[in-house]
Amino acid sequence: MKITIQKELLQLLSSNVEPKISIILPIHPENPQVENNILTYKNLLKDVKKDLELNYSRRDWSNVVSKLENLILDRNLWNSSNQSLLIFANNEDLQICELNHAVQPKAHVGSTFLIQDLFSQEELSNKPQYIINLSRDRINVIDIASLKAIEFAEIHTSFSDYYSDFDANSNLNTGSYGGLNGSYHGHRTKSEEQQKDQLIYYRYLDRELSKMHKEQGFNFIIAGLPEILDNYLNSYGNSSYIYDVIHGSVINISQRDLANKIEEIFHDQKLIKAQSLMKEYNQADRQDKVLNDVDSIAHALNNERVKSLISFNSGDSYSVDQNKLMLQAALNKIHCRVIETTEKSDLPTISAIVY
Repeated sequence: MKITIQKELLQLLSSNVEPKISIILPIHPENPQVENNILTYKNLLKDVKKDLELNYSRRDWSNVVSKLENLILDRNLWNSSNQSLLIFANNEDLQICELNHAVQPKAHVGSTFLIQDLFSQEELSNKPQYIINLSRDRINVIDIASLKAIEFAEIHTSFSDYYSDFDANSNLNTGSYGGLNGSYHGHRTKSEEQQKDQLIYYRYLDRELSKMHKEQGFNFIIAGLPEILDNYLNSYGNSSYIYDVIHGSVINISQRDLANKIEEIFHDQKLIKAQSLMKEYNQADRQDKVLNDVDSIAHALNNERVKSLISFNSGDSYSVDQNKLMLQAALNKIHCRVIETTEKSDLPTISAIVY
């Protein structure tokens, strides 16, 4: 999920200024679809304006409608590579969230914002931004959003580039491989040299990826031929920046096949997280620590008894009351999550796990 400025979003969500406007719409980044994106938005905005004119004084919404209309001209917004947009607004502010999952178009005007989509598993899972494909003497970096190979200015992507820089920085210009001591170099076979240099480079790569994860929040899928991949994972397989692994090189496969592999990874991760959450829910239910009705949950929230909130989304769970509960919980830093369910599910629409 990408938002404008998190602090400003929280300020808007906690605002008491009404009416509160939520516009939820899918985005299709392919060029022929851009006009359809704008048309969908215009239709939703028309519904919003009609609701405002019928139920609120013009002075309470004239500023925000002007801002919402100006978004129509923002071509970058409608060319977004994300799957959907969530727009929150009142007469004082407007914030936009770019989401990673598909939604149905919807607009709402009222006393609360519809925030449920912020807590879907796709938005909370810290999805990876890049694939790092390992080969014998270099890495290739693939941007997951575009499925195109890119270069990282921060990272040497070939072993030889790194060793050249390593030599210069170390002042060990002995002519040996990797700037290592010449006499030691002379006693190693070429295969041993490659293994040694590979270990040195992998140590460097792990350090740089860890830095990018810590400072910029990036996560990575690591790919490569099994032997090469195993060498890396044996040392760094538990690193926090690794989202998942593809056992095979992705360099020579088609974009469609690569997209399918990535989608399969995301689907598997989603199932794992859903199963873990249901296990937590069922355990709490057996201990009589689950509340399932809106009034009881609201009372527990007011008394600071709620540990986490779960919305079971069957595709039609944009209840205003549910969203009010989720907003109150989120603003009080209570963990909110959404699980997708089937229409015939016996699960409640919303539950609170309490202390």
